[in-house]
Amino acid sequence: MSRLRLVPRKTLVLDLDETLIHSHHMSMPRNTVKPGTPYDFTVKVTIDRHPVRFFVHKRPHVDFFLDV
Repeated sequence: MSRLRLVPRKTLVLDLDETLIHSHHMSMPRNTVKPGTPYDFTVKVTIDRHPVRFFVHKRPHVDFFLDV
């Protein structure tokens, strides 16, 4: 048996917002993304029982970073 199998797996937790992605909702646009830049995806969450849709812009090369 390999020694690597005996080592417990570790979990890496990343704070994505403002590091690997930028996100905003309609009433709070941010100046971190050039106006008119298309978003990569949206996330719908509920805040105080009100649905809010966030528009998410991925930073360059974030997909490569997360795949490695």
